This record gives sequence, structure tokens and C-alpha cells, in this order.
Amino acid sequence: MARGNPTDEISLQQLRALAAVSETGSFTLAAESLQLTQPAISHLVKRMEDELGQALVVRGRRLQLTDAGQMMVDTAVRALRLVDESVNACRSQAQLREGRVVVAVGHLTAGALMPPLLGRFAKAHPRLATSLLDSTAEQMISRVVSKEADLGFGSDIGPSHSELATEPLFTERMALFVRDDHPLASRSAVEARLLEALPFIHVNPDANIWRSVGRQLSGIANLEPQVLHHVSMLSTAFGLIQAGAGVSLLPRYVEVLMPPNVRAVSVTRPTLEYPVMALRLAKHPLSPAAMAFLDIARQYLKPPRAGKTS
Repeated sequence: MARGNPTDEISLQQLRALAAVSETGSFTLAAESLQLTQPAISHLVKRMEDELGQALVVRGRRLQLTDAGQMMVDTAVRALRLVDESVNACRSQAQLREGRVVVAVGHLTAGALMPPLLGRFAKAHPRLATSLLDSTAEQMISRVVSKEADLGFGSDIGPSHSELATEPLFTERMALFVRDDHPLASRSAVEARLLEALPFIHVNPDANIWRSVGRQLSGIANLEPQVLHHVSMLSTAFGLIQAGAGVSLLPRYVEVLMPPNVRAVSVTRPTLEYPVMALRLAKHPLSPAAMAFLDIARQYLKPPRAGKTS
């Protein structure tokens, strides 16, 4: 019967025993350093010699290594250092004493919801590093799929991404954002049927959420908004609103970022909702740091309100 890989016969315990014998110059001292008995150390070294087919240690009043023994010791020291470093790193990560989490976040969520969450995470886990990647909907998906990011946070991505697992975190109502001198700015609410004649600014128009909103408006209010501008950044949308170039449908939580001369007006009949989700690879375990971040998000990723500091 053919033997397997010859290195399979050599154990870490044997390498530690040989390295300890070399370092201390004694089987007895090596046993003490590894908290084993002297016969156990002798047995480990002898078994390695049998498996390698030659002597590694010259036994006598003064212990010496053979050339093969010195070669094995040099290899053992390097290998054991790498193993120990890797084991310690894995344990540190598991105990949240070190690690990094990368999150890809949709533009609307990034500015309004992430800063307080990142602050809370840093306070809870000061030794963990975070990287935030502002992303369009498609960038967020591709970054999680490619493992560039551990987690994604944004609106509903739809059912077409079977490699991803999504977790709803909360649902926010949408509002109509207009300049403060707009005819609708003084209203507390506006019915969806009145949106048809308005010039719209679409933020991240390729996101699945806008297709869902469009279906709601078409199916219930029988209208299709007139989109004049497609933009990627919330700041651009607000700038266009301030310039009088149009209005925008956005989740109410971005109120905390809107300029002073912009107003948010509730939309009714129908009430439009904006779900915020966490996404990850469906069949890939999260690192301890990423799992800790997701746990914090589950507890605290909620929409702040303008004028509130808590």
C-alpha cells in the first residue's frame, strides 16, 4: 500500500519537542519548557527519527544535532512561528481584539444613517477597524459579491441575486422634497396623484426601489413621474432642488442632511415605503468583526430625525 505524503507523519508536537531540545540543549529542560515528561520528549524525537530514517540528535554527555537535525530545527522554528502567529491572530479576531470590517453602503444610507452607527461601533469595539465604501445600488451588490466588502446596507435589491442573503432592518416612509418656495412646500401632506405634473430628480435611478415605487404609483395612482435628472449623489439632488430644477422622492431619514431651504412633504394615497436592508454572501460566513458590526446595525440602525440628537 502506497504511503501518503511523508510530511503527514510529522506532527507539530514532534517539531516543538525537537525545537525545545535544540534551544535548551537537554531532553530534561525541553520537557520542563513544554510541561511534558522527559520520556515523552525522548519518544517524540525518536519517533521523528524513525519516520525520517536517520538520527537527528547525537545523544551523550553533550547533546548535539546532526546536519539533518539542524535542518529540521531550522524548519521547525520557522513553521512553528507562522503557526503560532496565525493561531494568535485567529483567536484575537474571534475575541474582537483585532480585525477589520468593510461595508458598502448606498448613498442615501451612508450620509444619514452610518455616521452614528460607526461611532457606536467604534465605542463598543475600539480595536476593530472599519472601512465604508459609498456605493450605488449596483456597486454595493458587486462589492459584496466580489468580497471587496463584508456587508452591504441599502434599499431592497430585489429577488434576482440568489448568491446574496438579505435581512430587512427597518422600513421608512418616503416624502416629497421641494424647495421652500414651492407651491407644495407649505403642505403637511400631498396625495400621490398630484405628483404627475412635477419635474423629478431621481437619485440612484437603477436601484430596485425605484422600480417598486414606480409600480406602486402606476398601479394605485395611475401615474408615471416625469424624471428630468438622474443623479447618483444625494448632495447633487439637494443642489438641484435648491436651484429650482425639480423635486425628489426620498426616504424621510435624509431630512437630517437637507439644506435649510428644502422641505419634506409626506406623500399619501398611496404611502410610499423605503426598506433598508443588510446584505451579505449567502453561503460565506462573516468574520467575527463583520458579525459584530451586523449585530450593532440590527440594534441601532434606525432613522434619526431632524432636530433630534439622540
